[in-house]
Amino acid sequence: MNKSIVVAVFVIGGVGVVNRLLVQKPITTIVIGSYLLLLILALMDMFGGGMSKLASAFALLATTYVVLTELPWQQVINFLQGKKA
Repeated sequence: MNKSIVVAVFVIGGVGVVNRLLVQKPITTIVIGSYLLLLILALMDMFGGGMSKLASAFALLATTYVVLTELPWQQVINFLQGKKA
């Protein structure tokens, strides 16, 4: 399996879990969604050639979108500066 797909799924799932833990809700839907994303991208990757490149592109696009829009940037900056929440 393509390493970029695995990394993308872990990043997207990790950001989802962090967001859910911050609002104190169950993370079950995030985990199921991550598994489904991995399954779909792995099936696309299995066909090889252009489909494999398309799966990698989808993974990169989804990861970029999640990191830019869903990551709690202010809390990350506060954590890196050593400030308390």
